[in-house]
Amino acid sequence: MPAYRTFDVAVTGGVLRAAVWGTQGPVVLCSHGLTANHTEFQALADQLGPGFRIIAPDHRGRGHSNQITGPWGMAAHAADLVALLDHLEIRKVDMLLGHSMGGFVAAVTAARYPERVGSVLMVDGGVPLADLSFIRYLPFSDWFTQRLVRRILGPSLARLDMTFDSREAYTTFWKKHPAFAGDSWSKYVEQYIAYDLGGSAPNLRSTMRKEPLWQDVRTQMVENLVPESLTQIRCPVRFLRAAHGILGDTPLYAEDKLACGASKIRSFSSRTLESVNHFTILISERGAKIVAQEVRVMLNGAAV
Repeated sequence: MPAYRTFDVAVTGGVLRAAVWGTQGPVVLCSHGLTANHTEFQALADQLGPGFRIIAPDHRGRGHSNQITGPWGMAAHAADLVALLDHLEIRKVDMLLGHSMGGFVAAVTAARYPERVGSVLMVDGGVPLADLSFIRYLPFSDWFTQRLVRRILGPSLARLDMTFDSREAYTTFWKKHPAFAGDSWSKYVEQYIAYDLGGSAPNLRSTMRKEPLWQDVRTQMVENLVPESLTQIRCPVRFLRAAHGILGDTPLYAEDKLACGASKIRSFSSRTLESVNHFTILISERGAKIVAQEVRVMLNGAAV
């Protein structure tokens, strides 16, 4: 298994926690999902092995970066990624990989800092699901956006309002999530949810803060930042689409909606992964194995 360590980086508003797997080889900078943390890339790091260097932060407001005071939004996350690279004295990454919200962070980063990014791999996120720009002009735009997100995310968002008596209770909550039913439960899921939990019994809760979440959602879904960024990306963009969605049912991205949303990206290709859902596309051995293969191919066999 690749070497693993965590470290802290000073950023605007506080301290960013980040992790790195491996010490040499192509550099893959990873950006996680809306309510996630850096541990969702553990399975990918295991599949890629020590021949790659995998770097991932806990985005501001999440995990051990949850004491940052702001600002929030995709541009702030992009600036954090650059600060992280500066801290590690890395001029340019071979690949910027973003999962879910991380795909949108990747889009903004590649557009704003093109000299720092060699290629982009979006994993079930990064392309707008629909044109929601009209919402920002409505007096109830925040209410509408929050209602939409609650419907999409389901239990992943509901947990942020909950407390748990014990770690076992939190594990039981996640085991009921439809995305982790059956053989989708694994050591990677257990590590992921264990890292997410903070506080002391009987008032354990997710380390994710809600204020950053809603501001991130607005810049991700409602403002023009992401659509404009997609038109400005000059490096190759690959999109991996999970055949099953956040609740393990219909895909988050319909094929026609993905094609429409990606139509303005200069160099774009995509692939559907049939055996995974929005979570297990990365937080599982089978999903991470396929994503690792895509990383190797996209980097033109830089490692085997």
